Amino acid sequence: MDKLIIGEFKGCGACDLCKENQDCRKMDEEVEITFKKSQKSDNWGKAVTVFSKGEIVTGRAVIKENRVYCASAKSNIFGGYEDFVSLENVEIKRLG
Repeated sequence: MDKLIIGEFKGCGACDLCKENQDCRKMDEEVEITFKKSQKSDNWGKAVTVFSKGEIVTGRAVIKENRVYCASAKSNIFGGYEDFVSLENVEIKRLG
């Protein structure tokens, strides 16, 4: 399987696919995300860790021609958190 190219996440609706009016939902795939660094998120003014370094989660990613445009996952350590993840310092593999 070809190695995926990790793009720069610019925010939902701001990527090249959206600029070309492509339906990214058709390119949504189940993936495994490994975090090389922990990721934090804002919780009412306080930064909380939502993904730990070394953690592996199953998530979803928009992939076209082996390029990852965005990815999202649900946190195992911060209950109720599910959102886009930073594409910096992650490894993403297709499942299935």
